[in-house]
Amino acid sequence: MNRPPHYPEFTEPGPPRWRRWWLGLTLLFGLQSAALWMLWPKEQPRLEGWLCSAVLVLCWALILAVRVLVWQIALFNRRVYLRTVEAGVQRWWQHRSLGLPVQDVVLLGPKGDEQANYQRLMTGAALPKPATPSGATQPMLRCALSLSDITERTPALARHLARLTLERPGVAECWPHLRAIAWVGDECSQAAFVGVLTRKGVVLPEPRLPLHNLKDLDDLIDTFHRDCRGENDWLLCAGVVSVERADDNELPGEAGFLWRVSRTGRQLLHRGEYRAGESPAELCAQLQRYAGLQAPPSTCLALDKTSQAAFVEGGWSAVEHQLAGQWGVLADLAPFIGMSLALLQAGEASQPCGWLSQDANKRLAIGVAVPHGNS
Repeated sequence: MNRPPHYPEFTEPGPPRWRRWWLGLTLLFGLQSAALWMLWPKEQPRLEGWLCSAVLVLCWALILAVRVLVWQIALFNRRVYLRTVEAGVQRWWQHRSLGLPVQDVVLLGPKGDEQANYQRLMTGAALPKPATPSGATQPMLRCALSLSDITERTPALARHLARLTLERPGVAECWPHLRAIAWVGDECSQAAFVGVLTRKGVVLPEPRLPLHNLKDLDDLIDTFHRDCRGENDWLLCAGVVSVERADDNELPGEAGFLWRVSRTGRQLLHRGEYRAGESPAELCAQLQRYAGLQAPPSTCLALDKTSQAAFVEGGWSAVEHQLAGQWGVLADLAPFIGMSLALLQAGEASQPCGWLSQDANKRLAIGVAVPHGNS
């Protein structure tokens, strides 16, 4: 989990110890007076002696003034330091609270490419039936593509996703304003996706942004807010995966997703976090602060049973929306499918939706999507 910056404490300077200063003055003045009384020449006026004794008081007052000045300077420095620290922490929270405004979401999975099927997954939709393709060693959840060769499925999914992208309403007019493509998957699938678009005459920008984990998502959010300042500027985020093997009690799955990210997006995807030793309550509270939520999101979904159980302590319950049977194991694409489903649910219900998942390294991930703009 990314934590707020920690700054060393600025010890509060202590005030002068007034009692000691007054005792010191009394003692020194008494000693000086006794010495003058005994050593002062009798022929000299006593008034001159008392005037000389006043020098000690003036020196004492000057030293005390310097001490008070040092104390006041230290107090001022501490106030400035605390204000600077508070401003730095606030800037960190504001930066971490930035999100991606997503205008359009496309999903590809075991339910096919009909988008209405994925908007109904949260309402108890029937589970897809696993199949055992030729050459496979265990049942799998597969997209409805007529391919028999397992090794060629990922590029085929990418090409199919590209065709779905071209069919989306309003996309044809937006290509000149595309600023970059972010891809989840290998170079072969990315080349297949880009190839379909270029053969249709689409001129794509050169930047290709990696999007393999939540750190890449953070960088993508920063890139969007830095480079996409125009009203029509947008980013294309997409990816596909086809998992060939999984544990005995799990089903390998395959899926694809696409986001059109623009400032007119009606759902906002906030930064996600990995769980790395902190308590679920602490992590969930930080995600809620990212999204400006006073309580856990009313709806959460989980892509596997482990992540479903991991965050219950923090109030994020996905018991009613555990979707492992709908998707199977999706490796590094699983968090992004969770994000896509949360975006669809946030847009459909106009309520925040949390997502819980694991990546290919079994890291627990959590995030939230919220309605945005005029949705």
